[in-house]
Amino acid sequence: MMKRRWNRMTWLTAMLIVAMMLASACANNSNGSEEQGGKESNAPAGEKKVLKVAFFQGGFGDAWFKELKQQFEAKHENVTVELEGDPGIMEKMGARFESGANLPDVAFLTNTHWQMWAAQGFLADLTDLYEGTDSDGVTIKDSLNEAARQYAIYKEKAYIIPWSDGYLGLAYNKGMFEENGWEVPKTWSEFAELAEKIKEKGIAPIVYPGKVIGYWDFVVKPMMVQAGGFQYLNQLVSMDTPEVFQDPARLTALEQFEQLFQNDWMLKGSEALNHTEAQMEFVNGKAAMIPNGNWLENEMKASTPEGFRMAMMPVPAVDGAKEENIFFSLVGDITVVPAKSKEQELAKAFIAFAASQEMNRKFTELTGNFRPFDYSLEGVEVSEFTQSVMDIMQNNKAFTFNSNNPLFAKMQLYPSGDAYGNIAFGAKTAEQQFQDDYAFAKDKWEAYKKEVGME
Repeated sequence: MMKRRWNRMTWLTAMLIVAMMLASACANNSNGSEEQGGKESNAPAGEKKVLKVAFFQGGFGDAWFKELKQQFEAKHENVTVELEGDPGIMEKMGARFESGANLPDVAFLTNTHWQMWAAQGFLADLTDLYEGTDSDGVTIKDSLNEAARQYAIYKEKAYIIPWSDGYLGLAYNKGMFEENGWEVPKTWSEFAELAEKIKEKGIAPIVYPGKVIGYWDFVVKPMMVQAGGFQYLNQLVSMDTPEVFQDPARLTALEQFEQLFQNDWMLKGSEALNHTEAQMEFVNGKAAMIPNGNWLENEMKASTPEGFRMAMMPVPAVDGAKEENIFFSLVGDITVVPAKSKEQELAKAFIAFAASQEMNRKFTELTGNFRPFDYSLEGVEVSEFTQSVMDIMQNNKAFTFNSNNPLFAKMQLYPSGDAYGNIAFGAKTAEQQFQDDYAFAKDKWEAYKKEVGME
C-alpha cells in the first residue's frame, strides 16, 4: 500500500511541474513582444525584415530620417531600416510606380499631384492608418491640422499622410533692415517705398531663382487669395468651371507681380540662377529679400556667413485685399506607401511612429521646420529665423492650393503656359497671360475632363 501511494504522489508532483513549466512558457511568450532584456520589440517574431524608406533629401536634410531609423530599429529588433535620400527622387518616382521596379516600402515625397497616382492604382489605401492611432495612442486624423486633414482624402479614402508644414513667402535680411531702420512692409504700397530706399543704397531689393521660377508661387498665390478671399480660393481649387480663370483676383496678382519687374527691383542676372545660387546671393548681402520657404536657414547653414541674420515676413497685402492676415502653408509634402510595397504593414507602423509627439518635436529640433500635427514645442530651442516663421503661422490664417480634383492637377494654375517666366522675361504682359489662360481653359475643359476620368 505504501509503495502504491508513493507512485501516485510522484505522478501528481510530475504533472504539477509540467503545468508550471507550460504556464511559465506561455507567460514568457506573451511578454516577449513588450520587452526582452529591456529592449522593446513590436517586430514580427522569426525572420529579419528590411524596411526600405525613400525620402526627398533637400532643405530638411537627413538628420531626422537617421533619427527615425535609429529609434524605430530600437523598438523593432527584427527590423532594419534602409534609407534612400535623393534630391532627384521626384523625377524618378513616377517611372518607378509605373514599372513596379525598385520600389521603396514607404516614401516621403515633396508636393505633387498624387491624386493621379492614386487614380492609377499606384498607392496603397492608408485609410486604416489615417483613422487609426500613432504610437502615442492619438488618432492620426485628429492630430493633423485642418489643411493637412483635407489634403489626405481622395474619393473618400486616405492615400497619403502629409509630413511637413511651414511657411512660403518672402525672406529678408533682418540685420540689414535693422541697420538701416527699414520696417517690414505690410502693403505693396509700403513695399514700393522700401524698394526704392534699398536701391538708393546700391543693393537689389530682391533676388530670385530664374531657373526655378516656380518659387514666385510663394508670393503670387498669396496675392490671389488676398485679392479674391477664401471664397475665390475654394472655387479655384474645386475647379468646377473654366470661369474660375476669369476672376479679377488672378489679374490683380499677376499685375502686381509684373510691377516687381517693371520697377527694376530684381538683382541683375537673377534669371540665370538656380535656387541655391540665388540663396547664396541673398546670404552674401547682394539682395535684401528673396521668395523662399522656412527651410531656407537650414538649407544654407553651411554657407551662411557668421553673423548674418535672416527672418521671414508676411507677403505684403494688395490694394483692396479681401483677406490680409493670411499665410501660405507648406502642407503638401506627402508620405505614401506604394501599392506593390513588400512591407505595407511595417511601413504603416513606421509612418505612425513618425507622427508621434517625440518624433515631431525631434523634426523641429533637428531641422528648424514643422510637422502638420498638433504637438508642443515647449522646451525646444529655435533660431531667430524659425521664431519668425512660428510668429507668422500663429498669428495669421493658413491657406493652401491643394486640391483633390484631378482636373486641377491637369489644368494647372496657368494652363496656357509659364506665367512667371512669360511676364518676368517680357514674353507676355499680365493681361495677356490672364486672357490666354482663360481661353485655353475654355478650349480644353471637356477634353481634359475626359482625360482625367471625370466623364
